Amino acid sequence: MSRQKMKRVLIIEAQMKQYRPPFYARLYESLRSEGLQLRVAYSGPAQEELAKQDNCELPREYGLKVKGSWFFGKRMLYQPLLREIHSADLVISDQANRLVLTHYLLLLSRMGIKRVAFWGHGENKQGSSSFFLGRYQKRTLHWVTWWFAYTAGAAEYLRRQGVPESKITVVQNSVDTRQISESLQSFDANARAALRASMGIPAAAPVGIFVGTLQKIKSLPLLLKACWRIREKAKDFHLLVVGGGPEEEQIRESARGDTRVHFTGPKFGEEKAKLLGIADLFLLPGAVGLAILDAFAAGLPLVTTRVAIHGPEMEYFEQHVNGVMTAHDVDAYAAAAIRLFRNPEELCVLQEGARSSARKYSIEAMAENFRKGIGRCLAGPQRGGLRAAWRGEERAS
Repeated sequence: MSRQKMKRVLIIEAQMKQYRPPFYARLYESLRSEGLQLRVAYSGPAQEELAKQDNCELPREYGLKVKGSWFFGKRMLYQPLLREIHSADLVISDQANRLVLTHYLLLLSRMGIKRVAFWGHGENKQGSSSFFLGRYQKRTLHWVTWWFAYTAGAAEYLRRQGVPESKITVVQNSVDTRQISESLQSFDANARAALRASMGIPAAAPVGIFVGTLQKIKSLPLLLKACWRIREKAKDFHLLVVGGGPEEEQIRESARGDTRVHFTGPKFGEEKAKLLGIADLFLLPGAVGLAILDAFAAGLPLVTTRVAIHGPEMEYFEQHVNGVMTAHDVDAYAAAAIRLFRNPEELCVLQEGARSSARKYSIEAMAENFRKGIGRCLAGPQRGGLRAAWRGEERAS
């Protein structure tokens, strides 16, 4: 099939994170083998995102970086993609009120002009900025042609809201867990001991690791306080903190005053894998997202707390199978970690459970789910009826 005759799929992202390129590389190849052309458009990070140091770029073969413009106090992002949208056969976008193009795409979809799909959670668990926006977001769930739901739980929410199951694909949102697993296969006991020694960590010391964005929703103060409580029972306990973000200074301050707190800044690829490889537990007391898969790929049980703001990937967690969840309390959280450090057999069972979970959620499976969903969406009819959608008349279809 000639390039001119290829159907075009456009995916729009606000920015490109380090964990996404492996997924897009696989999706590009699988779509190309079926005569479909993929284009992924994105912008550079906003100023406040730069501290995270977790952005990257895609190959020009299928990546399109455009300059984004922020408005209304950086609450709305506009990306100049009208030409790309109009030439695409299917446009897939994040379900985000902050993206100006989201609202334009909704209208195109409901007027039957363009096939549009949303990719996301469906439900806003962290709350809307206003009652109107929350109601608007729920109403417009039905306006798009297709849904790529992050997880089975996200799909169930959409079904409860009346979105037909026939227009939902569960993608099982993931990261490249195989890369971490393969990096650790050649990371033997001697290499682990050498890395620990280079950081001033004894070979037998219990180690917890946090990997993620350093922001308020991660409950970093609770993590640091729990660290001190853990030391009351395990005096040689060390904490690794890997990441960057707006709450970075408090971690730096702790590391300056305590040689058993190690702040590395953001790390990716093999460097991140090796840091995961010298830890025993993955400690994340706040909002859990895709980092749970980093933990499982390295065979690390997750120790977290009950909070309402976990991401949809928290569905991959199983209590006492691949981790432990406690009350959002310093004493309870520290006690859970101490118990695991003191009971190697229980820790070993959870570590094996984590490795088993990593095999279930792969980026290869995610790309295949996406490919199938795109094919089904393109094969189906475009639907219209803006007025009917607002009144909820399509919910039973």
